Amino acid sequence: MAAPSTGHPVTVTVGTAWTLQLVRPPPTPPRLSVTVAMIWIVLTVARVIFGLAYFQDCPQQPNIPKYLLGMALFPLLAALVTKDAARPQEHPSCLKACLQFFLGLFMFAWLLLGAVWVFAVYQPNYDPSAADGLYCNKTLYTFAFWNAVLETFGFVVILAKLCKGLVCYVNLSPVDAEFYRNV
Repeated sequence: MAAPSTGHPVTVTVGTAWTLQLVRPPPTPPRLSVTVAMIWIVLTVARVIFGLAYFQDCPQQPNIPKYLLGMALFPLLAALVTKDAARPQEHPSCLKACLQFFLGLFMFAWLLLGAVWVFAVYQPNYDPSAADGLYCNKTLYTFAFWNAVLETFGFVVILAKLCKGLVCYVNLSPVDAEFYRNV
């Protein structure tokens, strides 16, 4: 049986009662992925700008600008390492797979460290003329705070999707009757 040509509807008759007509939907442009890529580029540039412009403006927690720079530069490094991801290979090299794993692990740890650094000084002193000299620039801290909230929320969403996938896999996997017979 030859495959139907593209662009023409396919009619399937099931028995004598049902006739189904399958029509291929028109292709849609990848709007979401382009939008996400644009947001990621803008956010990365903003992280670099804020991290460099306010590098010395948070003595209360000097790691906040470093957190922003790390959240911008390590994903760029990971994108350079995984540039062949669009063309999947049968067997990626062990070095490349290990590098991708450790970069992902480091980015996860950096996300957690940054959240600790930002949330530990919640509502810092914004006044640079403070007697003890411990302050944090309000613009820098506000940007870092919402950035940490966004990153943490994204991580929670990915973790929830992973758990949902595992639950669906367990629920939909075939049951081995022989296993339960011996229990």
